[in-house]
Amino acid sequence: MKFIADVMVGRLAKYLRMTGNDVMYINDIDDDQLLKIAAAENRIVITRDTLMLERREFKNGSLKSIFIKDDKLVNQLKQIKSELKISLKPNLTRCLVCNGLLSKVEKLDIKGKVPPYVYKTQNNFLFCKKCTKYYWRGTHYENIKNIFHIVNRAND
Repeated sequence: MKFIADVMVGRLAKYLRMTGNDVMYINDIDDDQLLKIAAAENRIVITRDTLMLERREFKNGSLKSIFIKDDKLVNQLKQIKSELKISLKPNLTRCLVCNGLLSKVEKLDIKGKVPPYVYKTQNNFLFCKKCTKYYWRGTHYENIKNIFHIVNRAND
């Protein structure tokens, strides 16, 4: 499944990327451009915009959408998981910034390209060729895991 998220759900787009999902997000795109991309690339539109969903592309079924009902991230993720029956677990395979695919890089190859403390304390690194961003599992990873733990709890 491929998604395109409108400006109202940028944080959700980032977290869906954390799970390995292909989520296009352009924060300054207008609705016409967004719908054009969704149609051309067969992407599901994720939105909180009720007016957008009144457009003929959604009414006639030529485009699929998910209307996000809640403004809280955890509830948004739960809704996506429930409606699409997909697994949502942290799986860093996509860049959180540009949605590009990440590849493993050797530690020796990135000396001087990440902060010295990170280089000293981490052993596994990922790299986005598209936007040249590096990733590693820092202290923030526990927070990310906790969010997905809440999303995946059976009875909530």
